[in-house]
Amino acid sequence: MNKKSIAVIAVSIFVLSCKEKMTDEEIYSIGQINCKKSAPFISKIGFKPNASAFSTTEKRMKGLVLIEFPANKSDTLGYRIHQDSSWKKFGFLGSISIDEFGNMYTSPIPMVNTLDIPIDSMNRLYKVDANTGKMDILLRLPQASISATSVPFGILGNYYDCHAKKLYISSVSGSTMDKEAGVIYVIDLITNTIIDEFKGIDAMGLFVGGSTGKKMLYIGKARTSEIVSLELDKEGKFTSNKLQTVFSLDGLGPRGNDRAKKIRSDKFGNLIVNGLDFAFNLAAQSEIPETVYKLVYDDVEGKWKFHSILH
Repeated sequence: MNKKSIAVIAVSIFVLSCKEKMTDEEIYSIGQINCKKSAPFISKIGFKPNASAFSTTEKRMKGLVLIEFPANKSDTLGYRIHQDSSWKKFGFLGSISIDEFGNMYTSPIPMVNTLDIPIDSMNRLYKVDANTGKMDILLRLPQASISATSVPFGILGNYYDCHAKKLYISSVSGSTMDKEAGVIYVIDLITNTIIDEFKGIDAMGLFVGGSTGKKMLYIGKARTSEIVSLELDKEGKFTSNKLQTVFSLDGLGPRGNDRAKKIRSDKFGNLIVNGLDFAFNLAAQSEIPETVYKLVYDDVEGKWKFHSILH
């Protein structure tokens, strides 16, 4: 090997090491800083951004809805609803993520013993453009082999990481009641491509946080009450294929068998987990009771512990 080749390798190693390095302060802030912004189109249609919110669980309404809440809760006339025609043409929708520009991401979900779209079309990611307010298909995820025994679901969870500016998607497409074939995808929203994936897990809640001193993707399992994690690099890719046990909701709450549907952090780095009963059953999301759990990290023992039930 000549000197020029050695020099090129040395420079490459140096660049990679610099690229992957994160400061402690940077890591600990991951997940605690909310970068999402209101979409410009909200003001354009005459709604107040700071008093409005998106919902996919409004009763008797299919698809996405924008709600403007009145300053006084008792003011029923001040409660306004907006729904663009493109927000309902894709049927019932699941969880929502918003990026720093106000773009919103969601996916189809079956409801109340009804499949609005074919099961092989459930594995799609939709985007609501922040400027136009129009919804369209952003990405068709790889379609797993579907059989008569496949669960009637595709994407169950999504989360936008403000730190790496990546979107995490969990899909159970191709899984059956006896076979776990789900995949977690890492999406680059600049190129709208999959840049990494983790196979063999059916997941619901997703969250990227760094309050333990490492950048981790927290994952709420869909088949058990466990929350597990995978370590990430600065760019948001997986650094290991080994799942780490974080916590289990087993035995907690009024049901004792909740799955972690949603995982977030408060301003102190504690995990706030929305749990619900889930068994791949078709039901209206708004009618499934949820319990919110608070978990705190014990630095001495190096593990997450149950703190309280918030509501």
